[in-house]
Amino acid sequence: MAELKQVSFAPDVLARVAPDVSLQRHLSIGIRPNLRNFTEFKAVEFGRSSQLEHNENNIFASSIVKSGSTTAITTISLGIVEDLGNTHRQRNQHFATIYPQIEILRGRSGAPTDEEMIISQDLFETFRHCKIIPQESLNIDNIGIKIKDEETGEEEILYPDSNESQWQYVNLSSMHKKPFQFVLLANTKVYSREVSTNSVFDLCFASILKALQDLKLPRCYVNDSITTKISIKSRKSNARGLVDTNKGVLNLDLRFQHSLQLNVKPGTVSSNYGVIGIEKKGDPEGDDIMHLDNEPVLLTDIEGEEEESTILSRISIVNNSQTINRISLVSNGDITLETLRRALDISKQRASLNC
Repeated sequence: MAELKQVSFAPDVLARVAPDVSLQRHLSIGIRPNLRNFTEFKAVEFGRSSQLEHNENNIFASSIVKSGSTTAITTISLGIVEDLGNTHRQRNQHFATIYPQIEILRGRSGAPTDEEMIISQDLFETFRHCKIIPQESLNIDNIGIKIKDEETGEEEILYPDSNESQWQYVNLSSMHKKPFQFVLLANTKVYSREVSTNSVFDLCFASILKALQDLKLPRCYVNDSITTKISIKSRKSNARGLVDTNKGVLNLDLRFQHSLQLNVKPGTVSSNYGVIGIEKKGDPEGDDIMHLDNEPVLLTDIEGEEEESTILSRISIVNNSQTINRISLVSNGDITLETLRRALDISKQRASLNC
């Protein structure tokens, strides 16, 4: 009979061949494969680049979030739709959301992956249920009009709230009778993904929220190469200032911008956790077998192949120092009430530090 030989693997090879064994070996000695403590989050750095923001290209806000070797860059652009808020208000939906598109760059092209679509959908639902963006803050009020003086040939943009004396002589079009709203579109690119899907969600949430806090909305006006029949500065005719704007199109006035009003409290942050039991060798009767410890281990900010592929019970919490905005649980039987309480306490402490 051939003699059996013990096979040994280097740590990085064992992490790929048997990630569950590698993780259990690390946890049994009180450390994680990434050398962080069980409840230690990776540092998150925020930045902003004005080079990313080109209003002429419909980019009005941006943010850069970096955690370890993973970077998320978000740009926010605007769309305009006719307000259908009457139906929404009947359903008590007084808060809007943002439409995110997540791209995890891995040097490939093609259709979005399942992971990208799931994260995008989760962010869409999270911003809506957390009630961060009031619906009324996206309303387009006091739509202006661009006119051309027939005598001087000069063009001027008039607004009902800042040009009251001249506005009364303007014939309004159907564009001024319809309510319009902005739609927020976010494009987030994730570079050097070395964290779990849950951590990518946290980084994208932080990046989009930071961009929203810096977002400034422009004013809108109607422009259809309009020429006044009689100069609005003339006072010699009862027909002065008549303007035909029946075929107007909304345009953005980049000279005037105001900050987006958000319903977000300081310290709002998204945190993710993994829950797993530690296997211990031996039992009270002395048998040389493996068994799970009674109290599962709570790990923050899942990272690395070992943790992502082995840990099946997950907790995701969006909160600030006072309230909980969202809790998501995926349990494989490891999550206990005590574990959930610890996760809530850690999330509250983390939010307090971010205030």
